[in-house]
Amino acid sequence: MFTIFCINTNYMCDKDTPLDLSIRNNINGDFTKVEKIIDILPGSFININWKDKNLMLPYSLRKGFISFSDLKWDWRYEFNENGEINEDEATLYELLSPRENIEHKCINYPTELS
Repeated sequence: MFTIFCINTNYMCDKDTPLDLSIRNNINGDFTKVEKIIDILPGSFININWKDKNLMLPYSLRKGFISFSDLKWDWRYEFNENGEINEDEATLYELLSPRENIEHKCINYPTELS
């Protein structure tokens, strides 16, 4: 028996809107798909398909959470109390102004492996 660790890619945001994503490293222009969240490197980006939006957000180095942001949108993974990345719950922020944003809470939902 073996275990495959893959980044969660299917979320339900605002309780009823599906969101799908993929993360790729682009360290050498190779656009390698990231399978484990701990393998994210500077130069990575996330592709998000949500509602009628197709977002491509670059990795933003920040303290206290993992963030992908283009200053209009921000996808964040928080760390849990054990210091591990919480992939099951993420947040997508619409950044309206420096002091105003809309928060979209997203919960992972598993899909069957084919």
